[in-house]
Amino acid sequence: MRKLVLLLCLLSPAALAQTSPTTPTSPVIRYHYGDNMQGANPTFDDSGWVQGQNGRWRLPLFDSDGFVWVRIPVAIPTSASEPLALRWQLSGTHPGAAEVFVNGRAVGAQGAFPPSGDPVYLPPSAVFDLPAGAATPGSTAVVAMRVWYMPRSRPTSRGSQITAAFGEGSGSNFRTSVDLAIGNAATTHAVDRAERLSGLLGSIPDLALNALLGLTGLGLFVFWCWTRRAELAWCSALLISYPIYEGFFVATDQGRLGIHYQHWGLLWVLLTFPTMLITVEFIRTVHGLPGGVWRWTAHACWIVFNAGTLAGDLVLHPSAGLHVALALTTWSVQIFNLITIGANLWVLFVRRYNRVIAAAMATIPMASAMAHFGFRAHWVAGYADISLFDLGSVVSGFAIAGMLVERAVAAWKQSQHLRVEFEAAREMQEQLVTAPPVVPGFRIESVYRPAAQVGGDFYAIRPLDTGGVQIVVGDVSGKGLRAAMTVSAIMGSLRMMAACGPAEILRGLNESLVGSLRGGFVTCLVACIEPNGTITVANAGHLAPYRNGDEQTCDFGLPLGITSDATWGESTLTLAPGDTLTFLSDGVVEAQNAAGELYGFDRTRAISTEPADSIALAASTYGQQDDITVLTLTFTPVAVAL
Repeated sequence: MRKLVLLLCLLSPAALAQTSPTTPTSPVIRYHYGDNMQGANPTFDDSGWVQGQNGRWRLPLFDSDGFVWVRIPVAIPTSASEPLALRWQLSGTHPGAAEVFVNGRAVGAQGAFPPSGDPVYLPPSAVFDLPAGAATPGSTAVVAMRVWYMPRSRPTSRGSQITAAFGEGSGSNFRTSVDLAIGNAATTHAVDRAERLSGLLGSIPDLALNALLGLTGLGLFVFWCWTRRAELAWCSALLISYPIYEGFFVATDQGRLGIHYQHWGLLWVLLTFPTMLITVEFIRTVHGLPGGVWRWTAHACWIVFNAGTLAGDLVLHPSAGLHVALALTTWSVQIFNLITIGANLWVLFVRRYNRVIAAAMATIPMASAMAHFGFRAHWVAGYADISLFDLGSVVSGFAIAGMLVERAVAAWKQSQHLRVEFEAAREMQEQLVTAPPVVPGFRIESVYRPAAQVGGDFYAIRPLDTGGVQIVVGDVSGKGLRAAMTVSAIMGSLRMMAACGPAEILRGLNESLVGSLRGGFVTCLVACIEPNGTITVANAGHLAPYRNGDEQTCDFGLPLGITSDATWGESTLTLAPGDTLTFLSDGVVEAQNAAGELYGFDRTRAISTEPADSIALAASTYGQQDDITVLTLTFTPVAVAL
């Protein structure tokens, strides 16, 4: 989440090159400058292309045509189910155009390429649905990207920081990268939508805070109408500008502004130049400083800065004049920073007046200067991106207003908690939990109660060709969206598996999970019940089933996803007509009351013969702590006529 650090009125173009890099999916990429449509061919020999370093590629130079072709192999999980979709997460924020090919087939584009040259503000993430047959689960797809960068995004030479306003800076090397993933289309769209909404939710504290600053500014304006004091007018204008900028850049980052990049740049300049003007006059007025050379030099700097920025936003082809304009843009904003820093430090240490305001206002241009010269100017803590720029803006505003809303900021920060992301996952998970099928000879009931919006429990009921039924019950370690996504992958794998023995099913699931759970695991029990009542059970660390109120003894193996060498044995049981078999998740046993007492195995055993609804209700009422899954099966063999 980029916050007020994107208030470009005080940030140089090169400073923006320092914003949050993205670690690419695969470091094995190759790239080539210039437009070469052969790069889309999956069989094209790209061995002569430059290999990216750490998964990144260098931006094209200023005087080039701006084209870069990038080829990246992307492994498609075996567990993915068709239709498929590709999702990118692009580092930096680039104006330009991009087209994506998968195995030689065009799957999507952003913006338009020269000669029409209709650039867009490339979104940080995008999803492209793959046409049928473009790729298959379990294979490695060749993804080719045709990218065109506007001149202002390109460095003038290797190591130059005059341009590359929206590139990814790394010392003297301007690079960019993309994180690619191909998976089930519905899941990919849901994850992208959830992360976008989560990002918007994460901006709510800042939006609320800046909105309150704007209201404070309006209050100061009313007070100015009564007093006519100049410092109140400038303070009011400065505070009102904060929420306007915050809303503008949040809308930009979230892809909410469906406008051409040139229009975006024009709008940005229209917002920037009055804010820089207000900043100079605010410093002069609130500190009681005389005018003079420093003031008019600062005004000249913001004029040059905005003029050069506007040229960079509108001009699509490199030229000597554009080169000079972008160079003046960089140097003018740094001179502006030095002037505003110097004025505030003089007030802070020499005049010793308005020290809180002076310190806060000095922090804003200092953050810009630090970012320009490669120093760290922001830190990520949890879901918040904390920058010196933000700190200076907020502290200065609340120093003027009395800093009365500090507690409200913490309350808003706590309110985000990924609610929208979980809601998207919950809707997707509801589609996986279906009513038990009707299988002659068996009466099956099931209940699933997640502890939160999404859960990590799962079950599957599949009739067998023999007339029997196969039961799969499991639990993914951990909670939240990651557990829910693992459940989706498991259910997809189960659907793709042919009917086979319980141990073989566990081996197949284990192969798809090993190496993808990041230290987690999955417990799972598979039972195949034949029409004659014979049960074959394989258990990977899950609770054993109950038969007529008695816990059954069966071989107990390692949970899934821990090691590829794990094996599972099979146990055999027999059901008599009328017998009931009950499968549970540990959410029943681990239900906990207000005194901290667990529901436990004794209580679970005592109610294990009751209907599934009653068991789930008892555990939930006692004190649900985890997901609760209950599945009961009563053996009612069908009489066969002789």
